[in-house]
Amino acid sequence: MIKITITQSIKEQYKKLLFNIFKQNKLEKKENKKLLFSITVQNLDNLLQKKLKGFDETISFEKLILADFDYLYNLTQYIDKSSSFTQLNKKEKSYFLTLYERLKKTDYVKMLQVSTCLYCNRNYIFNFTKNNKLEATAQIDHFFDKKTYPYLAISLYNLVPCCIVCNQRKSTKKQNIIHPFVESFDTSAKFRLAIKDSSFYYTQQGFEILLTSDNPKAQNSIEIFNLNRLYQNHKDIVLELIQKDIVYNESYLDELLTKYEGTLFKNKEDLQRLVSGGYIEDENINKRPLSKLTKDISQELGLL
Repeated sequence: MIKITITQSIKEQYKKLLFNIFKQNKLEKKENKKLLFSITVQNLDNLLQKKLKGFDETISFEKLILADFDYLYNLTQYIDKSSSFTQLNKKEKSYFLTLYERLKKTDYVKMLQVSTCLYCNRNYIFNFTKNNKLEATAQIDHFFDKKTYPYLAISLYNLVPCCIVCNQRKSTKKQNIIHPFVESFDTSAKFRLAIKDSSFYYTQQGFEILLTSDNPKAQNSIEIFNLNRLYQNHKDIVLELIQKDIVYNESYLDELLTKYEGTLFKNKEDLQRLVSGGYIEDENINKRPLSKLTKDISQELGLL
């Protein structure tokens, strides 16, 4: 839910990850031992020059895979208007889609150093090894649909790690939502308590959780990924925070800090994370599910 800054280091890692898929500088695909195609990066450069030179005279495979969001958005607009001569045939589409299928078997998600869905922050997304094969709980959402825009199937800014729930919710059509590599959902939307009656401190029926935003893109994200409804299933976490706010008053926190600082926890932030049960620093929200909810409600209650 926080913005993932695509640094030059990440771009270099991604380029290396993708180019390593080419074995001896070639990408090959076989079916029933029959060679379907064998291409090089230069072949892809030539294809892009043939099809997309009208959009960018200097376009290349490397430029396309590392291009920023604005470049990709403008490219989709160009493709929409020029489909008659930008359209790829089945074999040409297969070049990009095959690269994507092999990319899914790499440590792409680990490279970005995210552990939770970038759209909802409700589910862990991990890769793991089973029988010497890389398996994944993560899915990769193509912000611009790969069937409509196969050129973008392996463009870095088009690959958003997410959970299966959010990937299924998102339409293949263009949607005006927060892109996690471009904007921060965390700073654009906030969870808050809506207290219904005086039972709020001991029963879940006494309050509601509301996620709101004045940012149209963030509000669209909330609606498309059904976040307000889904987060009602986590009212138990909020109830615990309400009760912790009563138990862990400021004087008690100071007492714990005096007694255990340097042993059980390094500083006050460590203690606050222990009490809240989530990461409280903005930059760490993507490390643990529900950290956005925990942080916002804890701030509202005064736990942080």
